[in-house]
Amino acid sequence: MMQQVATTAFAAAWEPRDYAAVASAVVAIVAVISGYFINRNTLAAAKQNSDATIWQKSNELEIKEIQAKLDSFYGPFRYMSQVNMLLNRDLRSRQNDLKFLLIEKLFDQNWRKKLPDGERALLEEIVAKAKELREFIASHLGMIDQKVLPYLARVSAHYRMIELAYENKLGNDSQLFVSLYVFPRQIDEVMRLEVERLERRRAILMARPSAPPPPIELLELPSELTLKDWPNPRREQRPELNMPVGLPTS
Repeated sequence: MMQQVATTAFAAAWEPRDYAAVASAVVAIVAVISGYFINRNTLAAAKQNSDATIWQKSNELEIKEIQAKLDSFYGPFRYMSQVNMLLNRDLRSRQNDLKFLLIEKLFDQNWRKKLPDGERALLEEIVAKAKELREFIASHLGMIDQKVLPYLARVSAHYRMIELAYENKLGNDSQLFVSLYVFPRQIDEVMRLEVERLERRRAILMARPSAPPPPIELLELPSELTLKDWPNPRREQRPELNMPVGLPTS
C-alpha cells in the first residue's frame, strides 16, 4: 500500500516536459557514443587510405627507378656488348689461330699491317665500340649496384687498354698487359643475375601496389663469378707527404 502511494506520488511529481528532458539526454548520450565509434572507424579508414596512398606513390617511384635502370642502362649495355662480341668473334674466326686474343694481337704490328681491308674495318669498329661502351658505363654509374661495379670497372679497364694498344701507346711487350687486362667473362652472368633481381622486385611492387613491400633482395653472386685479385703492392708510409690535420682554435 505504501509502495503504491510512493509510486503514485513520484509519477504525479513528474510532468511531460521532465520525460522529454530525460529522453533528450538519453538521445544525446547515445549520439555521443555512436559518434565516437563512427569517428574512430572513420579515422581508422582515413588512416588506412592515407597509408595506402603513401605506399602506392612510394612503390610507383621505385618501379619507375627500376624501369629506368633496365631501359637506360642494363638493356642498352647488354645489347651493345652483344654487338661487340659478334664483331670480335667474326674477326677471330678469320684468323688461323686457336689462341687468338685481341688485346695480345694489337701489339703485333706485322699482324695489323697484313690485315685485309675488311678485317681492318672490323678492328676499327671493335675499338670504336670499346670506347663507346666505356663511356656509356661512366655516364650511368648512378644506376649500377655496388656489387656489379667492380666487374664493370674491369670491363672499362679492358676496353681502355684496347684503345691504347690500338694507338700504339703501350710499347711492344703485350705480356705486361694481357694477363691483367683480359676481358672479365663473368660480366655476362653478373648482368643477367642483376637484371633478373630487378625484374623480380618490379613484379613484387606491381602485384601489391598499395601495400608495404618486403625488404629489397640483395644481389647474390656465386663464388665461381669471383674476380681475380687485382695487384695491390705494398707501399711504405711516407709521413712527410701526409697533410697536417688542422686543430680547432679556442
